[in-house]
Amino acid sequence: MAEISAEVPASRGSAGLRASVLAMAWRNLWRNPRRTWLMAGGIAFAIWMLAFSFALQKGAFDVMADNGARLWLGHAQVQHPDFEDEPLLEHLIADVPRLRRSVEALDGVVAAAPRAEATALVSAGERSFGALVVGVEAASEARWSGLADAVASGGYLDGSGQAFVGAAMARNLGLSVGDEMVMLGTAKAGGVAAAVAEVVGVFSTGSAGLDRSLALIPIADFRAAWNLAPEEAHRLVVVVDDLGEALDTAQAAAAAAAAPLRVLDWHALMPEVKQFIDLKVAGLYFLFAIIAIIVTFSVVNAFLMTLFERTAEFGMLKAIGMRPGGILGQLQFEALLLWALGAVVGVGVTMGLVLWLGAMGMPMPIDPNEVMPGLNMPDRIHPSMGWGLVLAACLTLLAGTQLALLAPAVRLRRLNCVQALRTPE
Repeated sequence: MAEISAEVPASRGSAGLRASVLAMAWRNLWRNPRRTWLMAGGIAFAIWMLAFSFALQKGAFDVMADNGARLWLGHAQVQHPDFEDEPLLEHLIADVPRLRRSVEALDGVVAAAPRAEATALVSAGERSFGALVVGVEAASEARWSGLADAVASGGYLDGSGQAFVGAAMARNLGLSVGDEMVMLGTAKAGGVAAAVAEVVGVFSTGSAGLDRSLALIPIADFRAAWNLAPEEAHRLVVVVDDLGEALDTAQAAAAAAAAPLRVLDWHALMPEVKQFIDLKVAGLYFLFAIIAIIVTFSVVNAFLMTLFERTAEFGMLKAIGMRPGGILGQLQFEALLLWALGAVVGVGVTMGLVLWLGAMGMPMPIDPNEVMPGLNMPDRIHPSMGWGLVLAACLTLLAGTQLALLAPAVRLRRLNCVQALRTPE
């Protein structure tokens, strides 16, 4: 019992000492309120700049990636292991219905649609051009595909013997709604694949590649013309609720398949979009690094001024036996409280703006579809908070404020007590 009662006061004394040091550090900050608010404001601005800018860009990036994926490629795809590298007709998924059921049973999956595709020569009258003919399940894809909503004339597929073609292809072939087009290719067994379809609709996406080379027909017609079995397809396109879960969702489904399959998420399917996002984020990090360095030097300057103003105080502390490390520890507490004040203000302002603009939306100064055609970008951006980046910004500036004490630490160790005590306040 005696040992326990002896330890408890010591613990309380240590806690009380820390509390008194914190209280003293807080009071010292407000010796010069203007300087404190300027430094805290700099920290708050740096956090706000990174967090709010990223929230705006994240909102735009999420819409960009989601719209781009929903236009045609999907959020993820399950394929034959060699199909992406060598898109041959023979590289098929053998049991698509079973795979599709396992994918659609997963949480967060909006739709899973099979596709079969092959290059072919498409003709109308005396004109012929190469095209990518894709067999789709029209009813399934119409639920999510932006291509079904990009109708320039006519309508989307709703029965057999029909074709839905790009505007540039229709123009090159001289096609209009109601005309017939002939498709010739190589079937699975090496024979001739031939199909005739009536053009029921023309789409225009703003993407030259899609509008010039893509022709859609019902997947049953494709299987009949190219001699595929009813359960075979080249891709299973997966659409999910959350972009971040697309790859995990498709991998979970592919893992349950009997044969080895390859899974690609939207990063691999749309590398140009991923590279654009990475470039913008890298530029944002670079700008934040510059601002963080400026803020750190401002804090260095502030604490050097503090050291000059409180030279006599620090000299007295050294004279009564306080080590330079103890004085530096007190300054570190002051820097910690200064950072905490700036972080609270910066995160609070950022959260308020993100919540408000997330509900109202921020109007775009220019039409984004003129800059990035084919992505169907909205005219308003809704910011989305990135808490991981907010934490990284706060911790970076915490490290910066603590490192800012290196210069004062050198002066404290060289401080002469007698000379310091003679320094006027």
